[in-house]
Amino acid sequence: MNLFTKSTLAVATIALSSVALADPIEGNWKQYSDNGKLETMVKISKSGNSFTGKIVKAYSKDAKKFVGATIIRNLKAKGKNKYAGGKITDPSSKKSYRLTAKVNGKKLQLRGYLGPFYRTQNWKK
Repeated sequence: MNLFTKSTLAVATIALSSVALADPIEGNWKQYSDNGKLETMVKISKSGNSFTGKIVKAYSKDAKKFVGATIIRNLKAKGKNKYAGGKITDPSSKKSYRLTAKVNGKKLQLRGYLGPFYRTQNWKK
């Protein structure tokens, strides 16, 4: 093998291994309102040993003021595409809720808790 071929293989191997190591929750997720209207895109990324989510795009006029806001903090992987221990913040009210999440393919189920009560949202990749 010549040097060019070896270099190309090395770069391809590194690129593929970083994709394979990405956690299923990482990436851009579309968030919908309760009536099914697309509102925002949230980018979830690894931050140390947990995950954070930031609004990176708004699809509604009302949501544009929240672009750049971090709404998910300290979410930790628990195995088998399940996550817990984090907080999710409603950017409108600035209230935070205990958060659990579960990835199923290109669907993300988030559940925010206030005491024994909870609300579920389903986001899509």
